[in-house]
Amino acid sequence: MQTQSMSISEQHRIGLRDLLINETNTPVLLQLARSVTKNVCSIEEPEEALDYLTAHTEDIHKLMYKRHITRDLLFKYLHKRQPGTYTDFTKADLVMRVINYWDQQLNAGTMQVQSSAIVDTYCPTQPCREEEFPIHLIARKFGEWFFDKYNSDQLKLTDLWSDAALQLEVIADDGTSEMQCASAEQVLLALISAKQQFGFYFNPNLTHSGVQGRIDNFGQVVVLCCGTLHTADRSVGVFECVFGLLRDPHANNNWKPKKFKCLLRSELRPPRLHTLTASETLQTALTLPTTSDTLD
Repeated sequence: MQTQSMSISEQHRIGLRDLLINETNTPVLLQLARSVTKNVCSIEEPEEALDYLTAHTEDIHKLMYKRHITRDLLFKYLHKRQPGTYTDFTKADLVMRVINYWDQQLNAGTMQVQSSAIVDTYCPTQPCREEEFPIHLIARKFGEWFFDKYNSDQLKLTDLWSDAALQLEVIADDGTSEMQCASAEQVLLALISAKQQFGFYFNPNLTHSGVQGRIDNFGQVVVLCCGTLHTADRSVGVFECVFGLLRDPHANNNWKPKKFKCLLRSELRPPRLHTLTASETLQTALTLPTTSDTLD
């Protein structure tokens, strides 16, 4: 009697896309796809790699235990999606928790999957929902990219404009501190010092309710972003940020931050999910115009 092999469900496929299609983990996805296909064909595109991977792997558990998916990769993913919810650090426990997280999102109908790249496009045949406007896609991708690099201590001077400027306010139990600085070197030092001083992990709300784009009076792209602050074992506050972005013609015309305005505030009972509408310091910026057009 033959048994029917399990296949990877659509929900787990969505989860794998969330886990593996990003700047950090896409090389892992490509390695996995080449491995399961025995390198018989050239695979360069992430979505193509995901198609091969799910077509040639029968079971999600078998896939998650492959050596390319490391304990460190799973831990960082969980820490981003469910900070402070894990108690064990074995790979077996992390695999179980990641799959359970995907299954819970299916039941709740709230799985959020980020775009793998910033693409300046719009819906050609029908009006986009506002959250799909190019300016909001850029904002969400920037928020994901920035806080991933910031949390992992990989933010570099070349990621900022050389004349970047920062306004930083920290409201803690023992008082308020404010600082301003200009130049990429000073901005980077201030950001790193604030993170290390308090031991914060920044968990941005990467949905439309937590990250949006606007156009300022000079026609520049402004990213509004908020989220929760965490230490090793608990949520301790919220953050609210405004980033001013400009394209850098000397860096493949990529968007780079030039202006930073950040508020870090400790709270006894932080919200589970901080939103822009609840962000006191972002209300004025939220009134700036948006656009449904592509961005040149």
